Order: sequence, then C-alpha cells, then structure tokens
Amino acid sequence: MDSLCEVLEAAKIPYWRDRKDLGPGDAWRAKIREAIRSGSLVFLACFSDNSRAKGKSYMNEELTLAVEEFRQMPPGRTWIIPTRFDGGDLPYWDLGAGRSLDDYNYVDLFGKAHAAEAAKLVTTIHGLMGDRQMSPAAALEAVEQATTGNRVELLKQLTKDMLVDPAKRIQLDDLVSQEVQRILKVINDDERVAGPVSGNGEERIVKYATAAQEMWDLVKPFCASLQVAARYGTPDVLAPWVTGIRSLVQAAMKTRSGDSGLLDLGALPGMISLMTAGLAGVSARRYDNVKALVADPMVRSKYDSKPLPVLVAVDPFSPFDNQEWTANALARGAIEDRPFAEALADMTENRVGKYRTPVGEWLHFALRPIFADQWPDEDAFASEFDRAEVFLGILGQDAVNARAAANPEARGWGRSHWFGRSTWRAGHGHGNAVEDVQHELATEGELWGPLRDNLFGGEASRAKTAADGYQENFDRMAGRFAL
Repeated sequence: MDSLCEVLEAAKIPYWRDRKDLGPGDAWRAKIREAIRSGSLVFLACFSDNSRAKGKSYMNEELTLAVEEFRQMPPGRTWIIPTRFDGGDLPYWDLGAGRSLDDYNYVDLFGKAHAAEAAKLVTTIHGLMGDRQMSPAAALEAVEQATTGNRVELLKQLTKDMLVDPAKRIQLDDLVSQEVQRILKVINDDERVAGPVSGNGEERIVKYATAAQEMWDLVKPFCASLQVAARYGTPDVLAPWVTGIRSLVQAAMKTRSGDSGLLDLGALPGMISLMTAGLAGVSARRYDNVKALVADPMVRSKYDSKPLPVLVAVDPFSPFDNQEWTANALARGAIEDRPFAEALADMTENRVGKYRTPVGEWLHFALRPIFADQWPDEDAFASEFDRAEVFLGILGQDAVNARAAANPEARGWGRSHWFGRSTWRAGHGHGNAVEDVQHELATEGELWGPLRDNLFGGEASRAKTAADGYQENFDRMAGRFAL
C-alpha cells in the first residue's frame, strides 16, 4: 500500500487514505463516508492475503460505503478499481444490478508486471481527471521514480495497451519519440566518445564491451516497444518507430572526432533496432511491417548524394569494426553472466575458444527475453532468429543490387553484410535458412508472402537474384565453419 501511495504521489494524484488522513478523535465512519462521497474520482479496492484472512476489518466497512455510492452512479462509470497485491482471488462483492466486484478488470501491483500495471493505473486515473490528464510518457516517468520497475516491461505494456486504441495514438507517438530522444542524447554526447580509452589492450577491450552493454541497456526499452509494434501494428501506424530507426541509424553516420571504438558503438542502437524489427515482423509473417520498418527507410550518407537504405548503412559488424575481441568479450560475458574481464581472460589464455560469430551470438542472447512471449520455445526461437537474420541479408542484397544497377560505375556495392549466427549453424547441421527461403520462393512464386506485400518490388525474379547472390556468400562463410 505504501508503494502504491508513492506512485500516486509521483504522478501528482491526490488521494485519501485512512492511515494518513484520520486524526486523533476523528469520527472515522463519518470521515470515511465524507471522503468517499465528496467527489472522489475513483475508489481503489485493494486486496491481499492479509486482507482476505481477516474475518472482520475496517476495510470491509469502507468497501460497503463505496459500493453504496457506486450503486447511485450512472451505468458504465469507472469508479471502483479492484487492485491486487498478490495472486489471490478477488472476493465476491455484490455491486447491484447483477454486477459483482470480480466482473471488473483489476490491476495487479505485484510480480514482473507491477510497474507496467502501475503505469496503466496512473493513466486511467488521469483520464478521469479530465484536463489534468497525464501523458503516458509522464506516467512512465512517474512510476519509474516511485518503483524499481523495469523500463522495458513498462514501455512494452504501454505499447500493447495503446497501439490498438486510436484515441491514444498521439500519446503513444509521443512516448516512442521520447524514448528515441533518450537514445540520441547519448549517441550524440561528445564527452562519451572523446577518449582516448586508457589502459592496455585487454583493459580497453573490457571498457568497449562495457560501453556496448550500456548502449544496449539504453536502447532495450525502444526495442521492446518496437517488437510489439512490428508484430501487432500495421504500416499506417508505424511512423514513430520508422522515424526512430532512421534517426538512430543517421545519428551514427555523422562525422565526429573521438575514440574510434566508442564512435563505432554509436551504430549499435540502429543495428539492433533493425534486427528487432526484422525478427518480430518476419517471425510473425508480417512482411508489410518488415517493408515499412526495415526495407523502405533511407538515410543520408556523407559519401553519397543519394539516400542510402538503412540495411546498407548499418549491419551487425558496424558497431564492432576491427573489434572482434570486444564482440567476443561482450558475447561470452553476457551469455555466461560473468564480468567481461574474466570472460576475456578465459579466451586470451586459451581456456575457452572464441565464438566464430560473436555478434550473432550476442544478438541472439540479448533479444531472447524480449521475444519470450512470442517464441517461448528455445528451438523455435533459434530457427526464427536464423530465418530473420538471412531475410535481412537477402533484403540487404536486394538493396545493394538496386544501387549497383542505378550506378554501375560505382564500386563497393558488391554484397550484403547481414551475416551472423545462421552461417555457423548451417555449417554445423542445424539447417540452412537461406535454402529454406529459396524453397519457399520457388514453390510459391508470385504468391509468396513477401512478394504479395511488395517486398523486392513484388517481383519473383528480383527476389531470386537477391537470394542467389546472398547465398553465394552465405555458403562460403558456412563452409568455413563446417564440421
């Protein structure tokens, strides 16, 4: 109860609580009745095992008075909100007109969803407060101030709740934009990249790995929201996430002075956002969303007067340019939940080997929790991750092909660089995701889902050219990892 009151105070919601507002000598029944009947906007009926265990309590008296008030209100009025502090059942309570307490949606202020549920409660109450309504972004900040809630779960739950409600679309856009601005502020921070990074070689590697992990922690809430949008949204509502991805990729392309390793890590938010959107959309077979989020967005390049597709502007290797040891320390430390220094020492002292595809291994591990609700099975997630990885690679190859055709004299547009974990798995007998995609295309032809959603310009021949070109390099890399 104290935690709930802290949330209400952080959200600037005035509340009445008997422990706080009853003074010595007060006639408590009269005071409670006055509080309930003096224009209260909502009554939070809170339950826990402690309250259920009591045969008699003042709370029952309070709830009885609240029910009497509620019965006089117009049908459909939101006023009593059941609030649970644990997983126990709500008690049966007759509200009149055939209604009971357990007929109403309740708020769960416990467990993993505690903070997200608190944010929903805050926005609901502020909705009842009319012109004083708090935006979801402000609600998120208020709940975060008052709880130890996970921002990832908060943003993911708010996106789920608001994406399907057209009336909340503007507020959701503001929420996503706020998150993007948080990330951009760090990417654009000159002090962050000033360098030089001190220490010997291994100490610098550990510092780069730590900086990469901090960058991922920063962008993780946006990716959690993006996963929901790519899975459940439609292209016409994806603008804030499209703008966010484009902004993150563009920010990493700016010419700046500073430590090269830290500058390269500025590409991590855009890269992992593209992987998140691709994995969510491809695994849900929402190719229309993949097109909007991944294939269509363009950015400006300092080396080219024409806009550059985001899949060409950034790839899994961009944040770790010539930093294979950093990628390995990051991957092994994260996967084994060990300090990066210890993980690195095990590899440099040959106690364990390096990963053959460290960035892909890290991406697979980092994104796994965000997709746990979509793919709870480990093997299914691994297969979908492979498929998404190669699908982005094929789309990247298509973008390269299109640029080469438009400017045949230019060099350096030979192949996509979206390779990773799936190459190693193909070389070790875990299936070949490229061949699976090619088989789908050959079997379904013009009816293939990506073509029907106008990827590859809706042309089967263009898709085949991209897939064949990507496969050539994919098989070469997989062959290096073969048993």
